[in-house]
Amino acid sequence: MPITKDPPTGTGLTFGVIGCGNMASAILSGVLDSCAQAQKAGQVPKISRFIATVNSQASAEMLEKRFSEYSDRFEVIQGDNVKAMERADMVLFGFKPYMIDLVLKVDGVREALADKLIISVLAGSPVEKLRAAIYHSGPKTADEKPFYIKRAMMNIAAEYRQSMTVLETSSMPLEYERITEWMFSQLGKTAPISPDLYDIAGVMAGASGALLSVAFDGMLDGAVSQGMKRVDANKILVQSLISLATLLQNEHPAVLREKFSSPKGTTIAGLLSLEENRARYAYSQATIASSERSKEIGNGK
Repeated sequence: MPITKDPPTGTGLTFGVIGCGNMASAILSGVLDSCAQAQKAGQVPKISRFIATVNSQASAEMLEKRFSEYSDRFEVIQGDNVKAMERADMVLFGFKPYMIDLVLKVDGVREALADKLIISVLAGSPVEKLRAAIYHSGPKTADEKPFYIKRAMMNIAAEYRQSMTVLETSSMPLEYERITEWMFSQLGKTAPISPDLYDIAGVMAGASGALLSVAFDGMLDGAVSQGMKRVDANKILVQSLISLATLLQNEHPAVLREKFSSPKGTTIAGLLSLEENRARYAYSQATIASSERSKEIGNGK
């Protein structure tokens, strides 16, 4: 059964999240908090109503508990995606890419999405693939209102408003462009990207954190082997990475490596070990593999 709430006062939009997994929950967390803060400041939030869909009762209860402080504006609907699409002014596709046909080739979806903004965070799912699923029953008719799809890829740091989101460039009404840019700017920084580079840009924004965490974990293991407690090494390394991110905004990685390295020093010894073990090549190949997999998913593989 759906978990319903009384709507809050205000004239903002209704935002529907279809499939509320980890990524969609991170987006919800950031945007919900931003809109709640705006309302506390006496402003009308751009989004005043949030609806999320899930398949199981357990997931519904988990979401309700997680976002209980926003119960005046947040609703969970179990097992009825079309209902959420109908009630929403803008829709986020947050389900798994393999579920595209299961979710979109359903009676009522096409009509529910007409004339609406659709934001997709599905990896390897180009606009043409989503459009084909929605229009599976036949091509768009002359009197049928179109929908508009904006692809976005970010990482789960969106929950802490520290994400990087790449937004695929596309043609749509200006008000849809503005609300999309506003929403993701609440979660961190954004960057427009052309469709031909979206797969690799999505890896840079979405998968890079997981890839880099391997290097992070390896350095922690090395510190532990040299006698440090993991918790102490973690604290030091986290701040070092924050410092590195700041430096990389202004200088090329090669320049920084040169500045860090002293003759016969510890840094150059570590860098030579990385080169000997082909660490740079391994990360290049991992990045390419992630991008190629995104393309494969888009081609139905």
